[in-house]
Amino acid sequence: MNDGTRPLRWIMYPNQSEKFPCRLFIEEKPGVFLVLAVQARWPGPNKKVYCLKEKSCTVQDLPEDGPIEECTIQDIHWYGKKLNVLLDRKTKKRSWFLFLKKEYKQKPGEFYDQIFWITQASIVTRRPGAYIPRVRQPAACEIIIDTRERYPYKFGYAHITRQNLPAGDYGLVKDGTIIAITERKTLDNFLHEISTYDVFKAALRELSMFQFRAVVFESPYSDFLNPRRVKPYSANYIADVLADCITSFPDIQFIFCSNRKFAQEWVNRWFQRINAGDEPFKVRTT
Repeated sequence: MNDGTRPLRWIMYPNQSEKFPCRLFIEEKPGVFLVLAVQARWPGPNKKVYCLKEKSCTVQDLPEDGPIEECTIQDIHWYGKKLNVLLDRKTKKRSWFLFLKKEYKQKPGEFYDQIFWITQASIVTRRPGAYIPRVRQPAACEIIIDTRERYPYKFGYAHITRQNLPAGDYGLVKDGTIIAITERKTLDNFLHEISTYDVFKAALRELSMFQFRAVVFESPYSDFLNPRRVKPYSANYIADVLADCITSFPDIQFIFCSNRKFAQEWVNRWFQRINAGDEPFKVRTT
């Protein structure tokens, strides 16, 4: 995303087109620009700007005429079909470019590109929803359940195998490799394991072998601070232990659910999202 010597750039030039009066050059990586012909310099409230993609270019291909707007890019990353760009300025800094494929109505099987430029103002005003990865084929999931799980979670959409996992209780397999692992914990189980806290932390370190990792508690956080629920430990001690786990392993998600049912639901959906890859779909908000 950056070579470490200078920030990436966002450059706007005038364009000889009434319908697309501006050309936007977005530096995706040092010296390489994504080029879009755009209908406005910036989408206003309750508006989205349609864009046409041109060929990518290098620094040598930038127009000789001076730009009408230029600033540095603070952050840029792809999320599925959506390109998120955060500019290094106080206003008009957050925007998204959505890249879609649409089928021609009169030419079945043939597709064309649709690119929309959306900003924070248009998102807040219109509240169109969020673009998040969609579960493409849930039945294609392959999940390993550790043989030591006596009453395991149910994954109705997946192909299940039972075997000894190197870490955790549930593993998601993709392309023959375990890419996600979940450690399941009840409150009583957690209280038992912290009696040998160093061993428990060693088990958490083993989760770091995998790309995605999570520890899912089948009790809300408030239960861990209830003196009657955490005997013989004090609630203050348990709170410190949890804080130490979370800060010692920032790459692990620690999830507190109300009960087993919701913990199972969270793990199911977490595995589904990871398995789905980066195909986007639109979720409506109310």
